[in-house]
Amino acid sequence: MGCQNIPCTTCIVECNQISIKAKCDTDYCFMFLVRHCMHCTAAVTVQDELPTFFFSPYEFVNVGMKHMMGKKWRSQFDVVICLSQKPKFFEDKYRVFRRLTRRNTPAYGEVTELKEGEVYCEGNVRDLHRLTGWQPCQILYFGDQMYADLAEPILNQGWHTGAIIRELEHEIELLNSEEYQSNMHVLKELNYLIREVQRLLPDPTAVKFTEQWCLERKQVRTELRTLHASPFCSTFRTHLMPTLFYRRLSRFAEIYTSNLTNLVNYNPSHFRFTPVRQDLPHEIK
Repeated sequence: MGCQNIPCTTCIVECNQISIKAKCDTDYCFMFLVRHCMHCTAAVTVQDELPTFFFSPYEFVNVGMKHMMGKKWRSQFDVVICLSQKPKFFEDKYRVFRRLTRRNTPAYGEVTELKEGEVYCEGNVRDLHRLTGWQPCQILYFGDQMYADLAEPILNQGWHTGAIIRELEHEIELLNSEEYQSNMHVLKELNYLIREVQRLLPDPTAVKFTEQWCLERKQVRTELRTLHASPFCSTFRTHLMPTLFYRRLSRFAEIYTSNLTNLVNYNPSHFRFTPVRQDLPHEIK
């Protein structure tokens, strides 16, 4: 799991095909959204004191939620919204909320509050903040598409964001393999030797060693690339540099994980994740 420092008091996540896990204490609450993970929903638990927000195409999700949580599944959420039509939900301040009737058609009466157990359609983010009292800086919102789900909330709405990256499972499995660890250890040692021998030994002697080690280094790097199943190698790194995908991910998401259920491993009172400091080139001794 990757992360940045997140001081959150409320956490919202959006859901299409549902897998929601919620944990909270009296002051800090979390709600998470993820798509394409319906097999995980059997373990869903939502505590009564947790403000929960459900974003989804209603007719499809209603069938799945009835199967997994029973006919009264809507009572588990404070707000249920369908047909939000992102990014219009975040950009168009004139789209008002409509209450969805039992026939799944919108009623045209004014919506002055978002009630538990009701289903609302359309709407906009400003009215969501106003009608719920949720502050943008208190929201942690998870999605699995960087531009469609995460860009607008973090760049223009002030929400905290998290990303679901399914490719991360394979990446971590590979990083933990014995073969990868062995090659990575050799690569780090070769990099260290190449730097030190040029600093400590006279030029003619250094050239002899560095040429040999550079050839070995190139071979090890090639072996590391071939370990990835994809012809494009790692999703997150190309040799020493992060990929464009990872650069965008670090811009739009403050925390990322392969599966939302990974957060179950953390204590409910663990509401702050801090990143690992990465040395810049001029900081390395």
